Amino acid sequence: MIEERCLICSKKVEWIVLGINLGLFLIKGIFTFISNSRSLFADTLESLANVVITIIVLFSLKIAEKERNDKFPYGHGKVEFLASGIVNLLLLLGAVYFIFVALGEMGSIGPEKTPKLIAIFAAVVSILGNWVAFAYGRCVGKKVGSVAISANAWASCADIATSVAVIVAVVGTNLGVVKLDHIVSVIIALIIIKMTGEGIGKAIKGLMDSSSKSEEIRIRNLIKNIRGIKQIRSVRARQVGRKVWVDLEVAIPGSCPLQEGVKIIQRIKSVLHEKIENIAEVSVQLVPAKG
Repeated sequence: MIEERCLICSKKVEWIVLGINLGLFLIKGIFTFISNSRSLFADTLESLANVVITIIVLFSLKIAEKERNDKFPYGHGKVEFLASGIVNLLLLLGAVYFIFVALGEMGSIGPEKTPKLIAIFAAVVSILGNWVAFAYGRCVGKKVGSVAISANAWASCADIATSVAVIVAVVGTNLGVVKLDHIVSVIIALIIIKMTGEGIGKAIKGLMDSSSKSEEIRIRNLIKNIRGIKQIRSVRARQVGRKVWVDLEVAIPGSCPLQEGVKIIQRIKSVLHEKIENIAEVSVQLVPAKG
């Protein structure tokens, strides 16, 4: 079972992250104007993007909380995969755009004015704020199994990397390395592209009902010694939002009475619900064993 405090955190984490992102956007915007730092300006735009991303995640979590009904018998959990895909796609597109801008500007002389060192203060505040958002979001996302919360946590992590780049760029530019701003930005953008590409792949697998091989092996090991089961014919496990749905086909002796078959199903469900905390439904089909 998921701890009660984790469920409470899952309901407030994105509001806290939204507040952090809004605050960082305002702070960075003010210090961009004061410091004349183009790298800090780019970092400010990333915080604005994180505000939009967090709103998308909040909206998706609200939908995912809806109860199952006749129209959506498996619930609304897949919207979390959709939100995760959107979050990662927006970050990926932003990183690609950032690379094109940086490469284009590398042919220019550099900033008209050297950015003031005060930009470093805003970058440090950004690193601290985003670290809180990342650590909190990653913890909650992992505990409750939310791909949307986890994806947004990694968006905050990407902002940390950008803020580190701002410090490097501002210091380097003041020391006379005028192209350092762009070089570091391109490297970080490539890292973000790799990270978000993996996130998009996971979201697509979730939306396409890809099977979880590791979970299926675990299920087989949990039920193989249950009394009455002669053979496990098939195990299918799929992720629907934060929950796992399981379909089983097991063989039992042909002479097994109906009442005993019902008890076998109850034993299977009891074991799986006890051992797998994020399991939603278990569907068991009994077939007579051959021979």
